[in-house]
Amino acid sequence: MHKRFILTLLLALSLCLGACEEGSSKGGPTVGIVDLSRLVRDSEPGKAANAFLEKTQKSFNDRILALQDKLQANADDEKVRAEFQSLYLGLQQRMQAEEQNVNNVLLDHILRTVKEYRAKQGLSAIVRSEAVLDYDKALDITDMILDELNKKNIEFKAVTSDQPKAEDAKAADAGKEGAGKDEAKAPEAAKPAEAQKDEAKPAESKPAEAKKDAPKAKDEKKK
Repeated sequence: MHKRFILTLLLALSLCLGACEEGSSKGGPTVGIVDLSRLVRDSEPGKAANAFLEKTQKSFNDRILALQDKLQANADDEKVRAEFQSLYLGLQQRMQAEEQNVNNVLLDHILRTVKEYRAKQGLSAIVRSEAVLDYDKALDITDMILDELNKKNIEFKAVTSDQPKAEDAKAADAGKEGAGKDEAKAPEAAKPAEAQKDEAKPAESKPAEAKKDAPKAKDEKKK
């Protein structure tokens, strides 16, 4: 099971479970104690969450290993190296996002179940076992909370994908259209330059004509 996933969720539950601790009711306080690690590890929703994360991690690892083999076969190919680095960082970020989403969904499910059970049983508070030095085992309601958790099915779905965002796709299309317009304008912009070349040609021939006339003037003076 993902240790980081369990530790993160237990920390969040430890902070949030205090919301289930309320003042005493008539006839004295009644308290229930739960083992949070068991709720995460042994509940069906907890197992489903872990299975989803393991499957996602394996899928990402397989893609990284496949590209790593390609990189080893083309060690000097900068394009393959850049592709590998981009894929590795992208999948790492996606895995973090998937873990965060699973944590949030499972945390919300556990807290709602605990609060519903406390209200149904008329308990004054439900306390995590990690926060109690010693207690009567008769106060442990972990099994009862597990039963309640297992009555509800939770389907975990990926919140990330390889598909580009709609905004990025639009920007790419806009870039292509802009490039097409620039290419269409290019021939038109070239016309004035060609015209200038044509205009410049007669100007270059004038000095030559002047040189041809010059000898005639000298001959007339000699006469």
